Amino acid sequence: MVDVLATLAERAVEFNWARPTLVTERRIEITNGRHPIVESFSRQPFVPNDLRLDADRRMLIITGPNMGGKSTYMRQSALLVVLAHIGSFVPAESAVLGPIDRIFTRIGAGDDLAGGRSTFMVEMTEAANILNNATANSLILMDEIGRGTSTFDGLSLAWAVARHLARVNRAFTLFATHYFELTALAGEVDGCANVHLDATEHRDGVVFLHAVKPGPASRSYGLAVAQLAGVPREVIAAAREYLAALERGRPAVNGLQAELPLEPPAAPPPDPRLLELRDALTGVNADELSPREALDLVYKLRRLLD
Repeated sequence: MVDVLATLAERAVEFNWARPTLVTERRIEITNGRHPIVESFSRQPFVPNDLRLDADRRMLIITGPNMGGKSTYMRQSALLVVLAHIGSFVPAESAVLGPIDRIFTRIGAGDDLAGGRSTFMVEMTEAANILNNATANSLILMDEIGRGTSTFDGLSLAWAVARHLARVNRAFTLFATHYFELTALAGEVDGCANVHLDATEHRDGVVFLHAVKPGPASRSYGLAVAQLAGVPREVIAAAREYLAALERGRPAVNGLQAELPLEPPAAPPPDPRLLELRDALTGVNADELSPREALDLVYKLRRLLD
């Protein structure tokens, strides 16, 4: 015990951690919180962020780009709660925390193939455990849900789960999602608010600012992240064309009515030479051609291509 306490004290001094204040009211208020592990290993200055949850602000719908810092923001909040409740100082400018009975998480993608459970089944099992057991004094991290099934199914499940957590469980919830349709919940459910991780485009890329700001995100920059990962340019270009076609037919966001149309963009006109080849081969029975006729046909097809 002395060794653990001495280590926590050393970390607090070394990294400028603050003494948290524990209160009896339902409340999480963190000023300039930081992720202790990411901060230690990152070569770039860590961007601290605030978190405020109380009886009137129980759920945050978190949107923003891939690589933007949504998962880091959620996990650092849970880590600060854990550190405070085991008697440690916390990596933040200040922290005021009420009672938390348990922390529930639905994070990442994993399967249990040996147990006969797919990735989506594991996801739903974890979601079911949270919905059935979380209380008003719990802290919940929901880092993407509904992505392992069809678009309509996934969006509907994510919307229903978020609404149930806000209305029934009433737990403090950080709900990260790429379904922008869920941001409409802030106007429909009491205690629900939107925040987003900021980013900006620079030349042909994207710069992640890692700052949490109020309101929903405008886009997710998924194609920019794919390009950073090394996906071939022709694939990115094709994806941009398909995305543009989808967005041209997308209605304004209004709850679940903003679902993307699933019709692909119009196919380009066929090459005229292919049409000529098709006409030349129509009605040809290869089994009835003599060697000389087959050779003449090959020369004919070649002339069409040339």
